[in-house]
Amino acid sequence: MKKKVYPEAFRRELVDEALNRTPRGGFPELEKRHGLRAGTLFDWVEELGPPAPPAPFSAQHFWIGNTALSAKDFGRYFDHDPGYWQIEQDELGSAGPDVTGCEFCRDIGSRYLYDEDLMLVIHETDPMPVAKLVGLSALDSKASRAAIVEECERRGITAANAMFVYSDPTQEIPTEDKLYNGLAYIGLFSNK
Repeated sequence: MKKKVYPEAFRRELVDEALNRTPRGGFPELEKRHGLRAGTLFDWVEELGPPAPPAPFSAQHFWIGNTALSAKDFGRYFDHDPGYWQIEQDELGSAGPDVTGCEFCRDIGSRYLYDEDLMLVIHETDPMPVAKLVGLSALDSKASRAAIVEECERRGITAANAMFVYSDPTQEIPTEDKLYNGLAYIGLFSNK
């Protein structure tokens, strides 16, 4: 049996419909309507659809520096308003920029609370070499660890007592040259 070849324009049109105007029956309904073998549309979406966003921990944002704040005061930057969880999901999009009550969220321009599972906050009493501090993170890439140390040295940071790492590579950082909780944003580094 000869496999039917569908023009790319048709496949793209069907992928667009599947992703943006999916009928009630979902992908199987579209496949049935067009006489396609089950699973065909999934393959086309994978081939022609938008790329998947980077997975958590595939790259990590780093902020590093020295702070005179106590651990408790440093940690307040990440606290949120206890009433945040009572806000309905559909109300969050139209809520004000301070809806979370979280300074970190405000600094990154988010109306949504950051994912606590993706955040690492380290505060030490005494500074340590940057390489040792970065070694406490979940970053596996030796090349990226070296790049962080190099970037810190370029900024005059050779030892630090505080660092926070956010492992959501899709998070945009609106202002890279400001201080976040008193720490410099060092950048987004790949975990490969």
